[in-house]
Amino acid sequence: MKSRISTDLGDPRLIKLLKVEAQETGTSMKEALIRALEAYFAHRLETKALERASEEIFSEWNDPRDSDYDKL
Repeated sequence: MKSRISTDLGDPRLIKLLKVEAQETGTSMKEALIRALEAYFAHRLETKALERASEEIFSEWNDPRDSDYDKL
């Protein structure tokens, strides 16, 4: 499935960073952008998974009897 996205990044610094990354890695700007997006979303998914796991772990700490300590 091919999709086409056209956008104005609005920040010349981002364009420059993208060009530099493409040059340093010997890829096109498109490939550099795709890799950056993949890394970003992989990190987001990992962060969300860790948040869900920590919610389960810390849920056992939710004890109404501790409310006095929570006020401190």
